[in-house]
Amino acid sequence: MLPTKKHRFRRRIITLGIVILFAGILLFGGQRHSNGIVTSDNDVQSSALNLDIVETATTTVVRKEVILTSGDTLDTVLASSGVPYEERLSIQESLKSVYDVAKMQAGKAIHIVFMEDALASVDYDLDVSTKIVVEKNGEAFESRTEEIPYVTEESFAEGQIISSLFTDGDAAGLTPKTILELADVFASDIDFSTDITEGDSFSVVFEKRFVDGEAIGTGRILAARFENQGQSYEAYYYKKSDGSDGYFDEKGVAKARQFLRSPINVGYVSSGFSYKRENPVTKQVTPHRAIDYAAPEGTPVIATASGEVVTARSKGDLGITVELEHGEYLSQYAHLVSINKAVTADGYVEQGEVVGYVGSTGISTGPHLQYALFKNGTPINPASLDLPVGESLEGTEKEAFTTSIGNLSTRIKKS
Repeated sequence: MLPTKKHRFRRRIITLGIVILFAGILLFGGQRHSNGIVTSDNDVQSSALNLDIVETATTTVVRKEVILTSGDTLDTVLASSGVPYEERLSIQESLKSVYDVAKMQAGKAIHIVFMEDALASVDYDLDVSTKIVVEKNGEAFESRTEEIPYVTEESFAEGQIISSLFTDGDAAGLTPKTILELADVFASDIDFSTDITEGDSFSVVFEKRFVDGEAIGTGRILAARFENQGQSYEAYYYKKSDGSDGYFDEKGVAKARQFLRSPINVGYVSSGFSYKRENPVTKQVTPHRAIDYAAPEGTPVIATASGEVVTARSKGDLGITVELEHGEYLSQYAHLVSINKAVTADGYVEQGEVVGYVGSTGISTGPHLQYALFKNGTPINPASLDLPVGESLEGTEKEAFTTSIGNLSTRIKKS
């Protein structure tokens, strides 16, 4: 029998797994979520992409940019840049009341400035608008957060899915960061590992950012539309009068939900939730009350909801496992190759934070994630979970929102 269009499409996704995995390292962190540094068993050296040296009649200033990679910590980056141990301790002490350095994200940059061979400052972008700055004051270091002085301009892109979201998003002019944020914005509506099909389409209005006239990358998505299997979804960024912000649909309903549709944005469902399935290892017919996602080893796995870490260890046949408690619900992520070093038992993770990486530990026939969800201790099918809608904007807030999205709504629909 010839493969169906959907099967051919999924095969393309698998072929592009490595590309997607690389881009995933750039986001996961990112964005939606304050992820910890992506780590693996094989640490990779940080890469210094820029080294600027400015000499005046009295001073030599060296500015170094280091992109965080797998296994990096603030301490290893500073050490490899020649910062003495005592100064590294002072920097981390000053940061304790400002930022948890364990949550620094792979793919982001640390800037280190030396004046006359002495460390003068360190900074790190927290998100698209805020950065952490550490400066030397006398013999000690002081830390603070401050706004990034960006100049932004709006940019528009649109495309149709022919091969994969990453390939076609790239062809439309989107960066990997923006592509992953697009999937992130609609994560409560669409399972991007299973639901994307040939013929789907997207349109996005996003920020391009400049400092001193120099383009330095893309900022947040301002508005987006995604057509998936004939269903249209819209999302608009909006900052409320109380200072909180997020994405809302065209009716002013928050896109955020308690649970995301999927813990992974790569791969395909290799085994669904079933009460009667032949186990591929034992060949016995038993219930499989979980969903298996086949994906390349090392693919980041994210928390589908915020919760307390109750398990972060090897767990028998399940192999390396993370379990999170969310009130009456518990989510389980099994057969991992490793756990994010920032995730520890009795700790807490936010929705979308990387909890571990796809592997084949325990009883397993190959790299995959086994994702299970329990309600009051009883297994339930994650694919059929009825997700309640988010909060709705009301009154003058709703009026302000409707006014603010007028032009954006026209732009993402005109295609």
